[in-house]
Amino acid sequence: MSADNFPYVEGQPAEIYFDGKWHRGKIIAGYRFRDGIVTVQTEDGQKIWCGESRKELYRAL
Repeated sequence: MSADNFPYVEGQPAEIYFDGKWHRGKIIAGYRFRDGIVTVQTEDGQKIWCGESRKELYRAL
């Protein structure tokens, strides 16, 4: 898998940058998932989402 491509797969481990730090979690089918909005549910249950245009804010693990 290329580092430039984000894995749009439910359950895929990922990190998302929010509030000044990286948060580890898993991709869930959240708001507009099929439209390129990626939602990561963190280990503490927080749901953070980001659009595909901001790829620098999330990464696969």
